Amino acid sequence: MMGMAAPVVCLALLACAAPAVAQSPVAPSSAGAAHYRAGVDHERAGNLEAAAESYRAAIRDAPDLAAAHDRLGFVLGRLGQTDAAIASFRRAVAIDPGAFDAQYHLGATLWWTKQPVAARAPLEAAVRLRPGDPDARYYLALSLKQGGALDAAIDHLQQVVRTAPDFALARMQLGIALREAGDLDGAIEHLEEAVRRDRGSVEARNNLGLALGERGRAADAIRVLRALVEEHPAYATARMNLGSTLMQSGDLNGAVAVYRELVQQPDAGAGAHYNLGLALKQQDRFPEAEAALRRAAALDPGLPEAHFTLGVVLWQTARPAEAADGFRRAIAARAGYADARYMLGTVLRQLGRPDEALAEFRAAIALQPTFAEAHLSVGQLLQRSGDSEAAAAEFAEAERLNKRKADAQAATFAVSVGVERLRAGDVAAAVAQFREAVRLAPDYPEAHFHLGAALEQLGSRDEAQAHLAEARRLNPRLRWRH
Repeated sequence: MMGMAAPVVCLALLACAAPAVAQSPVAPSSAGAAHYRAGVDHERAGNLEAAAESYRAAIRDAPDLAAAHDRLGFVLGRLGQTDAAIASFRRAVAIDPGAFDAQYHLGATLWWTKQPVAARAPLEAAVRLRPGDPDARYYLALSLKQGGALDAAIDHLQQVVRTAPDFALARMQLGIALREAGDLDGAIEHLEEAVRRDRGSVEARNNLGLALGERGRAADAIRVLRALVEEHPAYATARMNLGSTLMQSGDLNGAVAVYRELVQQPDAGAGAHYNLGLALKQQDRFPEAEAALRRAAALDPGLPEAHFTLGVVLWQTARPAEAADGFRRAIAARAGYADARYMLGTVLRQLGRPDEALAEFRAAIALQPTFAEAHLSVGQLLQRSGDSEAAAAEFAEAERLNKRKADAQAATFAVSVGVERLRAGDVAAAVAQFREAVRLAPDYPEAHFHLGAALEQLGSRDEAQAHLAEARRLNPRLRWRH
């Protein structure tokens, strides 16, 4: 839905060309009813100006005719008079709070006009009035999601796709929400279904590519994103994501080629230049990387990653003082940038300023307590200053965190292998992988979830339920998946 024009009431499943209109509203006078019926006829014929005049005449004759206010709002919205449309919908709701159409039109229009908080109350009212209506529940879910209520939004979207299985937009939004919640398998399932039902949805295909890449299925992600770029060359977002996926999969030449094409476009933004610089840096092509990163920082001085990565390039090319300035700019753009604090400390230590370096390392730890490298650096400085006991504590913490990180990475890999074994039909081998993931990372909810689901296939229901319960305890959102 993002990036689309927002006519007030030409919404996902509203029949804008032939609007659903109340057949015979109760009017307080025959004249009001006659004007209303004339408005309906004009609206169905596509004569919107005449329809608006007829609805206004109905309202003049019968000011409390809620249906006339609602239809006037609908027509005004189609004529581009958004504020007047919202006012008409509000009047209709005030007259008759039980009018589903008015509540729905008001809520959906407020959502389209980027007022998700205000949209919630009328959309909640519409859902109460007509619980089985997929459109009202869909827009309520979007409003909840934009307001930060991700769990509630997912619950509503799941009800929508159960009620209206062919509602491809709802499936796409459910997939996007599940991806944001960390449920990549659930996201992929719904995004694939959204694409199957509406292959023309570039947003669904783009988000499917992202979810596949995040799930570790790089080849599938590249296939989806490359096809999208070939079919829609001007869709810069997909090209950007294709480059990032190629880079993450180790194809730096492919990523650089994609980003070079992207930065040639006249509207290429700072992000495209930044990604090009990052890919060139990973190839140790420092002069080209520096040029791209400086261009990114110039286009968007508030982009902290551009300043940070430029600082790394300057440090790697033996310009520590300039690098420190880059890291300070990154921190100024993002106060909580732990990596920039750590790198600034590294440079200050190199420049012979240990007290300042120690302060930066400690600031990095305060922002990110699991920052093993920062603990190690603090320990090294404390050891050099003669505080061996405090240094030993920092070294022990760094070692613990590094082991935990390595185990988590190994557990993630084991889950990915287990999922592939499941796809191949080898459930026993999958269970072995999932058990290893649980051993390595007992607090990894996905490992417990997949182990429980696989054990169910083997008939070990008690053990399966124990692992599924543990998965949901660690991540309550996994209730959506089983």
